[in-house]
Amino acid sequence: MKKKSVVAILAMMLSVALVLSGCSESKSPKDQLAAAIEKSADIKSYSLNGSMKIEDLQLPDEVMQEEGAAQALGLLTGAELSWTGAYQADPMLVELNMKISISGDLAMSFNLPMIMNEEKMWIKIPNIPMLGLPEELTSKFVEFNLKELAEQQGTEWPGAADMATTTKFANDLSGIFFKHIDEKTYLSEVKAKDVGISDDKDLKSIVQVHVMKDQVEPLVNTVLKNIAPEVIDLLAGNEEYRKLLELQPEDLDEAKKQLAEVKDEDVKEALAEFNEAVNTLDVTANLGINDKGYSSYTDATVKVGITEEGQSGSGTLKVVSEMTNINGDVKFEFGEPKAEDVISEEELNEQLGGMFGSMMME
Repeated sequence: MKKKSVVAILAMMLSVALVLSGCSESKSPKDQLAAAIEKSADIKSYSLNGSMKIEDLQLPDEVMQEEGAAQALGLLTGAELSWTGAYQADPMLVELNMKISISGDLAMSFNLPMIMNEEKMWIKIPNIPMLGLPEELTSKFVEFNLKELAEQQGTEWPGAADMATTTKFANDLSGIFFKHIDEKTYLSEVKAKDVGISDDKDLKSIVQVHVMKDQVEPLVNTVLKNIAPEVIDLLAGNEEYRKLLELQPEDLDEAKKQLAEVKDEDVKEALAEFNEAVNTLDVTANLGINDKGYSSYTDATVKVGITEEGQSGSGTLKVVSEMTNINGDVKFEFGEPKAEDVISEEELNEQLGGMFGSMMME
């Protein structure tokens, strides 16, 4: 592991912590987040919905001069990814129906349903207009054996028990993060009407996480000096977590050694590169809490402007997600596909190869 890579890895840890954050009825925003981390372990089922969209995307002039760049920009700025779905822990079943919508001259939309249980995953073949796939294909689910795929990668597929361990590890990781974060700098409680969240979400309280460019440096230093060492100690003392991440004790010893060798000059150099490349950064996440204390709603916006080698670009990413019917009797639109609705990867490749081969011959 290179010294500079430590910052990137810990930034990923920060992202996980922010996503998994929630609230409860505690007094301060920080306490609300800490309580929700514990509360999330109680979630056994829920329905979900959400969307993601890129707005105000501006690419460098050099990029825009490349062939097809303008068309690609139009597709990105006119595209929206949305989803609905459901989850239950026992027996494990996850269903996610993704919808991709593109506006403009090439307006189109198509769905991509995905289903997963403890051993298998199924992806429905999308009916994309421009491909013109036959109905006998677009009505089928492609089946993937998760254990076999993991073995091909030289790893083991985590079963339901390991997924429970993953949730517990994520909760412990978030707990460490929020124990050390400066509440006054990054956290506040806000009103729904002030942040554009509609009343029909039935949120009892909302905690806002806000990070701007000039706040990155103290955050990175907190991660390096306080959070990372404690996370390494957590892994060192928990064999289940090490197994989950395929780490050996000597890996953690090496990580601790390299972390200790990171000098202030290394951090300053990395942050100087960051400040030179990033012109603007504004990350805002509004985390909504329902009347039962669950973090059920997230509205996040990331605005960034970057300059590299004299070329500038900017854009805004907006993500909204919501959980409903938490711990209720959730409904699945598809459920596990029946045998007659399933096609193997090999069968799909044969049919697609033959179809496209015929089209090229014509």
